[in-house]
Amino acid sequence: MLVGIMSIQTPPAEDAAVETVENQLSISKDDLFHLLQNGRRRAVLRYFASHPEQEEFNMRTVAEAIAAWENETTVEQLSSDQRQRVYIALYQSHLPKLDEYGVIEYNQSRGQIVPTPLTALFAPYLEAEFDAAPLDQRISISDDRSSIGSAVRSLLNR
Repeated sequence: MLVGIMSIQTPPAEDAAVETVENQLSISKDDLFHLLQNGRRRAVLRYFASHPEQEEFNMRTVAEAIAAWENETTVEQLSSDQRQRVYIALYQSHLPKLDEYGVIEYNQSRGQIVPTPLTALFAPYLEAEFDAAPLDQRISISDDRSSIGSAVRSLLNR
């Protein structure tokens, strides 16, 4: 009768740290595009990109900026309903989803958002700046074939 001895080797602590960093800096294309498919999640990521010097964000400030952007107005001129619609959607759905995928660290009870190194992977798919006009109103397609190709490339680059 043969008796086998099985040993489990654990990697050194250094290897574990490297693996953790590598895991944080990768996301599948399917997951990346899934996260980018929603306009409010894209707006959150664009807002972070437009404030590269900031390491931590207040959820209310982000929600107000996105509400103003969506409603083509200033934060000061937002109605309570406009603020609340965006705030609730971010609070209940979009920020927890970004947190779940490791794109941000979201402390829901304190209303704090911290972008992670993974956030930078989304930059090539976002517009360069946080524009005040909604995306849908900035896309126009004409009958000209070159314009259609340009519009499609524009959409795919978001």
